[in-house]
Amino acid sequence: MVSDFLKIYQQLPQEDYDIRLCLIHYHKNLWGQFLYFINCMKQLYYVYTSRIIFLHDNNYVVSHFKREGVQVIQVWHACGAIKKFGNVIERQYPIRNYDYVLATSLFWKEPYHQAFSVDANHVLPIGLPRTDELFDQEWIEKKKLELYHKYPSLKNKKVILYAPTFRGNIYKGFSAIEFDAKKIMDCLGHDYVLIYKFHPLMGNYMLGDGDSIINMNHEDTHELFCISDYLISDYSSIVFDFMILEKPILFYVPDLEQYSKDLGVFVDIRELGYPVCYSEKEAVQAIQSNWQDTHILKTMKNRFFDIQDGKSTLRVKQLVEKLCGMENDENE
Repeated sequence: MVSDFLKIYQQLPQEDYDIRLCLIHYHKNLWGQFLYFINCMKQLYYVYTSRIIFLHDNNYVVSHFKREGVQVIQVWHACGAIKKFGNVIERQYPIRNYDYVLATSLFWKEPYHQAFSVDANHVLPIGLPRTDELFDQEWIEKKKLELYHKYPSLKNKKVILYAPTFRGNIYKGFSAIEFDAKKIMDCLGHDYVLIYKFHPLMGNYMLGDGDSIINMNHEDTHELFCISDYLISDYSSIVFDFMILEKPILFYVPDLEQYSKDLGVFVDIRELGYPVCYSEKEAVQAIQSNWQDTHILKTMKNRFFDIQDGKSTLRVKQLVEKLCGMENDENE
């Protein structure tokens, strides 16, 4: 997520660092491919003139043209990965040349070592900057009030956030799994409201709108967490972010067997302890049962977040200072 970059940017003193941004919103058309080519030329220049490079996705230029002396830090755009990715699945090019990968827990040392082909000891469990806000109760309460002001119909309702990942890939196209939101809401009744937000790569994909089903594709995911009582998701990495709040998660995965076979998973969701639902009926039953095992919620949070102080951005700054040899200068 770009928010990680923003938090790092805000943490690094501008008088000490010359920070250059090289971002692009990719469009799968001829013009988008041309702009991507131009962006790659810009990336190549930075690879050969920078001391540290931050990435939040896989990068063709770094994987093929990294020069000696530059340090590449993969921030990554997720707090973990249920589905396999990177070098452990079929790709158009192998990922390589990363020096460090940020992680939220030592749990990810081996998966990230495999996926990014990075030294396992360079998978650093210092946390991700964007999670700092989810450890900040004041920020949570502020965002909750803002959203209630913007969407007053959500007040005094039990809010269900549906936020799945996509199916497919950028080369073959994206699709969504079938999910009958109306069927679920008809069963749950007026005490509940379902808000939904799809993966950004899906665009403004819609389930339908109404009094009890609300499109939130344009809202920030972490902010939506603040007003949500339940999260329904599948193989999306946002389930790990949501674990910070110790709220119930339901996995809606009617395609689990096929998905696990075709793509593979780093984490078997059936072993996490949360309800795993294969139909809308099972999802309704899980919600109506008021499932909320506090032991599981706490255990999963502790498993996937080694440090829970909300100071991950500061630790990234300290890493940059160490790599630039600035630690001793500041202490003198």
